Amino acid sequence: MARGIPNPDTPAYIRMERRCAYLEKRNADLVSENRKLKERVAVLELHVREQAQTIETLQLQIEELRRMVFGKKRSGPESPNNTPPSSPKDRAPRDPASYRRAKPKDEEITAIVPHPLTACPDCGEELTGLCVVERFVEDLLPLADWYKALKCVTRHRITTGFCARCNKRVSAIPLAAHLVTLGENVSQFVSFATVILRLSYAQTGDFLKSAARLALSDGEIANLLGAAAQKLTPAFTHLTQTLQAEPARHYDETSWKTPDGQGNFAWIMTSAATTDSLFALGQSRGKGVAEALRGNNPNTIGITDDYAAYRNLFARHQLCFAHVHRKLRDLAFSTALPEEKRASCHDVFTRFAGLYADVRRIVQEPYVAQERIKKKPEILQRLMDIASPDHRDPLALAKIKTRVREKAEQYLTCLTLPGIPPDNNTAERRLRHLVLKRKSCQGSKTQQGADVMGKLYSVLLSLWWRDKTTFFQSFTQAMQQAA
Repeated sequence: MARGIPNPDTPAYIRMERRCAYLEKRNADLVSENRKLKERVAVLELHVREQAQTIETLQLQIEELRRMVFGKKRSGPESPNNTPPSSPKDRAPRDPASYRRAKPKDEEITAIVPHPLTACPDCGEELTGLCVVERFVEDLLPLADWYKALKCVTRHRITTGFCARCNKRVSAIPLAAHLVTLGENVSQFVSFATVILRLSYAQTGDFLKSAARLALSDGEIANLLGAAAQKLTPAFTHLTQTLQAEPARHYDETSWKTPDGQGNFAWIMTSAATTDSLFALGQSRGKGVAEALRGNNPNTIGITDDYAAYRNLFARHQLCFAHVHRKLRDLAFSTALPEEKRASCHDVFTRFAGLYADVRRIVQEPYVAQERIKKKPEILQRLMDIASPDHRDPLALAKIKTRVREKAEQYLTCLTLPGIPPDNNTAERRLRHLVLKRKSCQGSKTQQGADVMGKLYSVLLSLWWRDKTTFFQSFTQAMQQAA
């Protein structure tokens, strides 16, 4: 046997073989354990990433809830699309006349008070070169005497008699069931106070009791509103038909509690060309409500946010730029995101804000079809570049980009059709009146009350937004259509 090689039969050789076998087994065990640990680490890393995304989403939701509850900080960063207020030095000088009240019209003057003067009040010397200077004082009637001008009580002396031929008692005019009833003007004022002034039943009753010495219960106010809505039915029907015949309309919805109603939402459909608006209160948030507002003609243009109920509802659809702009702005200035992701969000927001401003500028220019067609590919490419994925994007931004890419064409309908705005701000501004009313009344108690308020809001606000100076004349004419 060669020198240095142990004899296989010796104890040393046997121990060496056993040691080698042990090491080989140990190595195989370690390789297997290492593989399992790598698989476990991969699973844990995935779990950590999912948890990080969940935490990020929850932090953004908490931040959004804080804004909803406490409002936005006034000292926060300015939007690139909204320049900060200019300093007084940068502003154009204001006309001094704008600080003064306008001269009343001749028909508005209710009294003329002369103030003659022939001698100097200081020394008694006779004055020469006399001239008359006019000044005006605008005031109200003495508040304690308002009831004399506001309230009128008419006593009707109605002759009745028995007709032997008809075998019944007849009267000169129909007799009311009650000794005292409320007139049409009270019904109009209650409707005006409830809808236009957004007063509650209690506030309306308090005003009439203090100013007009007219006491009204909540039940009487509800009955007056119901009677007014009934008389406004022809005007409401005409308004509905007029709106549904228009080619382009805005749609939006907000919460409106109706405990025993069809739902807890209020919808609005408003014209893209006029101030006419249609409200539906106490409804669900389903697609059927939007279809009912739209009417039987699907060949219309809808201007909405990206809520699912509006999908496939219109022949052409314009999605709201402002909704995306607000979401990107909130992400750009969010304190819940790490610096790298916030920087990515800020870059996307800045670029989108610039695109939004350019689209608004193009839409405000006179419509020339060929020029709009030429500009659309460039705008579309910019939008797709902004919405392209980035590894730094937080989950919320990635979702926004995905939806924008999928519906890019629907964001640019305003470029190819005249009179279509790039956002749904019109509906949101007009729905705000109802939102402010909701703070005082919290909604409707019954579906019947919600239907009454929907009819009143539709007709009265449409008349109010058309012309405030002729509102009461238009209101009276609308009430008389039922006669």
